[in-house]
Amino acid sequence: MDGLCFKQIEHFFSTGKTCSCSYYLQHVLESTNSSSSVDTAFYAIKWAHEIVGVASPTDKFRIQVVSRVREAAKRILGAGRPNRKEPLSLEVLKEIVEGADLSSVLELRNVCLYVLSYAGFFRSEEVLNIRMSNIRFYEGFMIIKVDKSKTDQLRQGDEVVIAQSKGNVCPVFLLKEYLKKLDISPDSSEFIFRPLVKTKSSYKLVKVDKNISYATFRGQLTKSLQGIVPDPSVYGTHSFRSGGALRAANSGVSDRVFQRHGRWKSVAAKDGYVKDDMSSRLAVSKSLGL
Repeated sequence: MDGLCFKQIEHFFSTGKTCSCSYYLQHVLESTNSSSSVDTAFYAIKWAHEIVGVASPTDKFRIQVVSRVREAAKRILGAGRPNRKEPLSLEVLKEIVEGADLSSVLELRNVCLYVLSYAGFFRSEEVLNIRMSNIRFYEGFMIIKVDKSKTDQLRQGDEVVIAQSKGNVCPVFLLKEYLKKLDISPDSSEFIFRPLVKTKSSYKLVKVDKNISYATFRGQLTKSLQGIVPDPSVYGTHSFRSGGALRAANSGVSDRVFQRHGRWKSVAAKDGYVKDDMSSRLAVSKSLGL
């Protein structure tokens, strides 16, 4: 733990005073500039008191002053997320697809990866872990099973339903084209997004059943955005999830279906992805009949 040595812990445990704990957490706050370090110190103190069976300054009825220090840390240091990537708009996604050479296996793979991430609100680890056995095609739509995700702590799995569309950014069409181009067997259980090796005339999938890395995904996205957006660095792999979510939210999709599609466990988590567009925001004052 940053700035926390055994003698300091021993001192706080031996005194067991709420004010001493608060002073120490304030010291951690000022010396580390990290609200997570304050939380780490808080739970370390709580855990150490519990294992020796003594009252802790973090206990429920002694926590008022201590909790205020934690809240202050979150307000001061955790209020903003300056490095959060911007949502990717549908217009930018369409430009990427329209500018890509889909006869190139590499570019087809990248475009398919981008469009799937956008349409399924996929996190990078979810889309990169898709196997052929996770995909089922039906008339007019497909279902992709998510074996595990960040919010699926019990590993129960989930399913994402994606409709077929008539445009040139259709996720169902692009995925079918990709699987056909790479000759991936419908009976296979291999990762579909695997590294490619250069051949004399094209690319082919590596034989090892290994998915591409996050770094590869991120690097290819940066290249794809060159010449399309002024600053590619403001976008990341998560921009597809947030961009798709933003588009759906401002298109009138019901909250319940929207939350299920994105596999958010809470309304608060879901709402963190939504930035209302100007027409939605103006609708509030327009509804007042002024």
